[in-house]
Amino acid sequence: MNNFNMIIGRIVRSIEAFKGSKPVINKDEVLAVRSICKDKKIDEYPSIKEYLMDKLVENDFEIVNDEEILEMVIRINEALGTSDTYTDEFAFDGVKSTFEAMGCVCDYAVGKKGSTYVGISMWFEKELKEPKFVEVICV
Repeated sequence: MNNFNMIIGRIVRSIEAFKGSKPVINKDEVLAVRSICKDKKIDEYPSIKEYLMDKLVENDFEIVNDEEILEMVIRINEALGTSDTYTDEFAFDGVKSTFEAMGCVCDYAVGKKGSTYVGISMWFEKELKEPKFVEVICV
């Protein structure tokens, strides 16, 4: 499984979301885990995106550009055996827009180490601010 379990395990621990984490996609080429972030340090950051980018860098990932995000999306589609699961380079932005339309605060960050991509999304209800849901995907 290309050490995806180890990679996601480290990241999920760094955002204090390991306890209760559950795989939502578990294939040889792609692993995605969903959980709840319990890291109170997120409140020290000006934005979700900055917090998530910091966590990727902390785990030795380089933040990627839009072209590399498209490459990740293509690899996810190939791994899932479909071309319309994530339809374009705005897949992450599409998810973000959907959550925002439902009254949530949402953002994401994508990083790369070698040939491995990791995307982290976080969302929570705008007024309550808790719980902070996270999904980490590795391909």
